[in-house]
Amino acid sequence: MPGTDFILDELERLEGLNQRRFLKSLDQANAREVSYRGKRLVNFSSNDYLGLASHPRVKAAAQAAIEEFHASAGSSRLICGNLGIHERLESRLACFKQKEAALVFSSGYAANLGIITALAGEGDQIFSDALNHASIIDGCRLSRAQVFVYRHKDLSHLERLLREAPAARRRLLVSDAVFSMDGDVADLPGLAALAAMHDCLLMLDEAHATGVLGSTGSGIVEYFVERGSLAPDKRCVDVAMGTLSKALGSFGGFVACSASLREFLNNKARSFIFATALPPSAAAAALESLQLINEEPFRRESLWKNFGALKGRLSEGGFDVTASETPILPLTFGAEVAALGMSDRLADRGYFVPAIRPPSVPKGTSRLRITLCANHSGDEVEGLAKELSELAQDRR
Repeated sequence: MPGTDFILDELERLEGLNQRRFLKSLDQANAREVSYRGKRLVNFSSNDYLGLASHPRVKAAAQAAIEEFHASAGSSRLICGNLGIHERLESRLACFKQKEAALVFSSGYAANLGIITALAGEGDQIFSDALNHASIIDGCRLSRAQVFVYRHKDLSHLERLLREAPAARRRLLVSDAVFSMDGDVADLPGLAALAAMHDCLLMLDEAHATGVLGSTGSGIVEYFVERGSLAPDKRCVDVAMGTLSKALGSFGGFVACSASLREFLNNKARSFIFATALPPSAAAAALESLQLINEEPFRRESLWKNFGALKGRLSEGGFDVTASETPILPLTFGAEVAALGMSDRLADRGYFVPAIRPPSVPKGTSRLRITLCANHSGDEVEGLAKELSELAQDRR
């Protein structure tokens, strides 16, 4: 095919850097285990933190929605795809996040693109954490706003950028709530104080916080209120974005916000306006998961118990996991080939933990990203810790 030599050249370049990606064909997968190349492996890479994707009630709700509404909504929400189940889900999400309203998007990626490009444009400013998710970065780029990137969680740097930046029509401060590759939590009290001081809208991506942080799983605001760092009535997050595809065990994205902002996004967020509505089965599954999160707090308790156990054992084994505050535990090996090798050796021993390499993480920080779920048994957690410690000793 003429003019396509660059494709093979780029693939060869990625191969030489050990950064070329390949799809892993899984015969079966859930939060706790996968079947890969005919072998059962304990899965420590899923974002299904509470194990709800395989819950019988969640699956039954999805199946019932297909029978009632069929497999697809068939249109965008603004034409003829707005179903009652979408509105029920949005009402429940708003209540869960203690906001006036919510709006559901076709994915978390689409939500961030739509929200950011609707809220900021030419003549505006965005202040973004250096380790924000790719969907935030892409939303910032597409917005055509002036983007200021502050060093990861460095509020002194952020304050200086806010203070020294010229006047702008609007300002948006955006950060992950839980950083997906490191497991650390944003300093919400500090961000909220700076946003108020410098007249910024504050947006947080709670993809990995929703269902996980706080005693009810509501997210980062509840987490800091319960720690005494925020007043209980402090509504400091203007835009709370989240996903249905992680702890809620379904698929899709959402924003919880004021009623007026919901209507604004309904009219201005292109990734909402021009996308087919969320499949009814996904909406129904998310609704049932929200109910289970309320009814079965033991799932979140089990998740945090597993996190504490594995973090403790890894620390004892000489791994530096002190920065992680959530059930995401990164083990950094630096070079791509080292992370890939460790992942392969773990697979040989029965554990599925794919290597994470640039551009998903900064250059020189290739790693294993371990994620825990409520369904992991104590023996599985202990077994992974034991294998990692032995493999680390072998590398030395």
